[in-house]
Amino acid sequence: MIFELKKKEYTKIRPLFRELDYQLTIAAVIEGSSPGRIFVDNPQRPNSAFICSVEGYYLAGDPHNDGFNQGLCDYILNTILAGDTIRENDNDLVLCIHPEEWLTKFDVIFPTRPPLQLPRLYYTCTEVKVDWQNKIPTGFSIHQLDPKLLEQKNMEIPDHIPSWMRINWGSIDAFWRQGFGFCTVFNNELVSWSLTDCVSGNFCEIGIRTKPEYRRRGLATLTAAATVDYALKHGYSQVGWHTNIENYGSIGVAENVGFTKTRDYIWYYCMIDEATHLAETGLRSFIQGYFALALDDYEQAFAKGRVSYWYYHQAAQAAATLREKQKALNLLNQAITEGWRNLEYTQECSEFDFLHDTKDWQKIIKRMKPR
Repeated sequence: MIFELKKKEYTKIRPLFRELDYQLTIAAVIEGSSPGRIFVDNPQRPNSAFICSVEGYYLAGDPHNDGFNQGLCDYILNTILAGDTIRENDNDLVLCIHPEEWLTKFDVIFPTRPPLQLPRLYYTCTEVKVDWQNKIPTGFSIHQLDPKLLEQKNMEIPDHIPSWMRINWGSIDAFWRQGFGFCTVFNNELVSWSLTDCVSGNFCEIGIRTKPEYRRRGLATLTAAATVDYALKHGYSQVGWHTNIENYGSIGVAENVGFTKTRDYIWYYCMIDEATHLAETGLRSFIQGYFALALDDYEQAFAKGRVSYWYYHQAAQAAATLREKQKALNLLNQAITEGWRNLEYTQECSEFDFLHDTKDWQKIIKRMKPR
């Protein structure tokens, strides 16, 4: 059985999450600056606790608590996996745990959708190492985000910015009160932006977004550096940055700014949509080099329901690695039918090299070229 704590009771669970203090969102939820819900086994003396936040889910305390574990299972199955999430339109449940003994209880807590593992990295920065102010390209400018900037009638504002402010902070006004960020502008268009994910005391964490057509120009590094520079000059002693281990672009930006890796950790995650979860299972198998298993996982996913075109392309890569020519071609065609149009990426995939001299490959290329 689980009980939801009232906000005024949140501080009771702080000792249980001491080993997860590198996840700043936990402190932000406890302090009330970030949206969230907290469930425990005992409201008076919590021994096990589960935090729901806009940045992820966190599980800590005593894992050998059968009543709590079953109650948590029911909540995850009937609420989170049913689509009732803290973060609007969330498509997955990403979980950080302590201690690792919780893994022995996953078969109880997640009986229908075993979580997958996603290696993650945590970086911190106490000094900016790039002279961002003198490296801004001609025609571009970097500004601190403020209401006046976003209200300019001739300024093209990505929908992600106000949406992210509202979701991560509870409201846009809450972001203006406690958060901050910088953006890069080109021709009255915001092309890169870096905002605070959350704050607690003299620590904060930030993220970065850059429009696809403006990437690989160093803009993300400059924009993030401006945000970190501001933070360190306005009372924050450390800025945090989380990223997936395979997100080389994010890692590069962090290291260019001056961040240093301080921790490796694991997200345990499952997708809310069952077909997508099977497809993600295939992706993890592919990354680990189990191509036959990946292909089997993907085919189960495709039979279960509709998924992103990306998975069809990844399945085609698995089939090509196994030299299953016709299956690879069929999957590539299906990826295109579902919306795949990244011709450059497809042409660069070495798995498809043995197809390049075939007529079928030329038809594939023709289908992806703009008309």
